[in-house]
Amino acid sequence: MNTKNKRILIKLCSILLLGGAFIYYFFIHNPSEKGTVFLRCPSNLLFGINCPGCGSQRAIHHLLHLEITEALRFNALLVITFPFIIYITLIWLYNFIFEKEIRIKLFYNNKFVWFVFGLVVVYGIARNILIYPFTLLSPS
Repeated sequence: MNTKNKRILIKLCSILLLGGAFIYYFFIHNPSEKGTVFLRCPSNLLFGINCPGCGSQRAIHHLLHLEITEALRFNALLVITFPFIIYITLIWLYNFIFEKEIRIKLFYNNKFVWFVFGLVVVYGIARNILIYPFTLLSPS
């Protein structure tokens, strides 16, 4: 086995091990339960506001259990964009493992980048408005 194949095998095994451990931990442990080692969101802890990522750990746990409704309750933005996030991650991992440079043109489009940024900002603001129906976006 040549050096390049060894590097690919090491990277692939490392990613499978770390990724598998991550998925296993999130599957077994529910971040909503007391006594788990999950970190609390700093913006929520310090300022009492819900950032766009608040509830993501709980949403991931419920997604792994195929509880889509519960996952949506904790972080709808994450759940809706989850297939896109998986796609981006797979492209990045492929590039990392095989030392390629596959690029997704959409990510280099300024309009798309600003759209995603705006979406995250609007979602972050909307989930802190204490008026129905915006209260449905709060992860608590």
